[in-house]
Amino acid sequence: MASMYKNLPSNNQNLKHLFSISFAIFALFGLMDLSKAFWIMIFNSALTYGILYFIKGPWGPKLVFLFVLGHLSINHLFRQWNKVSLERYDPTGPHMVLVMKLTSFAFNVYDGRRPIKELTPHQQSKSIPSLPSLLEFLGYIFFFGGFLIGPSFDFMEYRRFVNMEMYRIDKTDNNEKHKFIKDDGKLSKRSLYVIPNGFIPAMRKLVTGLLLIVCLVTFGGKYPFEWTLSEEYKNLSFVNRLWYVQVAAFCARFRYYVIWLLAEGSCILSGIGFNGYDGNGYVKWNRVTNIDIIGYETADNIKQLLESWNMNTNKWLKNYVYLRVTQPGQKPDFFSTITTFGISAIWHGFYPGYYLTFITGAFVQNLHRKIHRTVRPIFLTNRFAQYKPLYNFLGWLTTQIIINYLVVSFMLLTLENSLYVWKLIYFCGHVIIILANVFFWLGAGKFCKRIIAFGGGVLN
Repeated sequence: MASMYKNLPSNNQNLKHLFSISFAIFALFGLMDLSKAFWIMIFNSALTYGILYFIKGPWGPKLVFLFVLGHLSINHLFRQWNKVSLERYDPTGPHMVLVMKLTSFAFNVYDGRRPIKELTPHQQSKSIPSLPSLLEFLGYIFFFGGFLIGPSFDFMEYRRFVNMEMYRIDKTDNNEKHKFIKDDGKLSKRSLYVIPNGFIPAMRKLVTGLLLIVCLVTFGGKYPFEWTLSEEYKNLSFVNRLWYVQVAAFCARFRYYVIWLLAEGSCILSGIGFNGYDGNGYVKWNRVTNIDIIGYETADNIKQLLESWNMNTNKWLKNYVYLRVTQPGQKPDFFSTITTFGISAIWHGFYPGYYLTFITGAFVQNLHRKIHRTVRPIFLTNRFAQYKPLYNFLGWLTTQIIINYLVVSFMLLTLENSLYVWKLIYFCGHVIIILANVFFWLGAGKFCKRIIAFGGGVLN
């Protein structure tokens, strides 16, 4: 479908919108038996459009947020109440993507009605000056490359993609990197647009996804999380229990890697994955990247790890929850953090395991800030800089152990099963978090400052 979309007439925007809408109808009704998802998307989209049409002030996006997240919550509860298997893909999947699109759209329309001086640079770039036509709006909602599982992106990115402004080149720029990009795509020297060819990077995503499918089939079934509830697991030693959780969490990530890589490849091939050029004039295809596998697996702190996982959802949480609940002129605090993790948990559903994971995760992230401010500078001093690699290694090891520990409740979902497995590994993750916080409550900040002074101060 991406190959077909790529060959639509570049100047016919309406045809592009209709292509996505038509394919979505065909997929939801004809391929996947998800007609309910189509009507959910239409209803929520129409109500959002109506709210923003009649309500011009700050209550517009707030009402949209409350309604679409509330409607998703009802569907999550319905699924949970009826014990629908998590292996089955149902309307809550596209509904979750829809929530991100509609809430970001609502805030961006509101920002388009505010004075520019009140907006951050990010808000200015994403603001929508006036409501789009219904056809363009629905083309965005049903864009074929992301309506089922994401990736989600802002409306203005879609508009600039469809009207070709995303590909505009400033011909007055004499920089060598704009020598019309070495036969990398369609180009006319009389044109202001360069359309790069995304076939090769898209195929890389496809091949990597297929290799991970092999890994999933080969190893994924050998380390199911459900086995942690068995008597055999209970009879293992503590070290082996903890090791199994680490391996099971690693294997569980394969399915997410596969889905996101294939979706990214589709978006790259269609062209919306294009994100400009780097300093050497090479094309960047990371506009809708959802997973940085290497970044996630090598992260030595929780911030880097979270920024590498489900990246477009994290952008949505950051720009439309975390920064929106923070008062203007103030820095985000723990309230902003806990609210963001709470919204993330509601967005996922109402299984207790989600809340155990995300609420504990908020404390982990808050702990990371303390460590970054107080402990890390020690290893940037003259005396202790030689131990920075060891600090990084221990940071990686601790981060991976903690996140795989937290994944237990995310995968097992119920309160009883989550607490049972955590009990078998002696709540080691929570013990680490509590001890680290006690360390700071006892005045670790002042102690670390003395060590920094002893080390000769932080290097420039």
